[in-house]
Amino acid sequence: MSKINDLISPKKEVEFRGEKFTLASGFTLEETPAINMAFGQQDVEVRAEGLKQLMKVIVRRLYPDATEKQISAVDAKHSEDILKVFYQLDETEKEDKDEIKAALTGSK
Repeated sequence: MSKINDLISPKKEVEFRGEKFTLASGFTLEETPAINMAFGQQDVEVRAEGLKQLMKVIVRRLYPDATEKQISAVDAKHSEDILKVFYQLDETEKEDKDEIKAALTGSK
């Protein structure tokens, strides 16, 4: 077995809308640009686009057989639940996560 496998995140059980899913914890190199856009930018429009991309990443993981059209059609009212899956998978702690969560939920 190749040493590269040491660099691949292990599986983790997460919950989404009362259902359990087994997904890779952490995020791949291809997924990190969405995270950087959502949490690492000052521009609100860039952050909003990053958050949209990040939620699509999560939905793709939850429903790998879904088409891009189906993923794009997911109702925004599920954003908070989708973001909760991100929090379950993300191994880092960032202050920006609280700020984005507050923006989604309308709380301070």
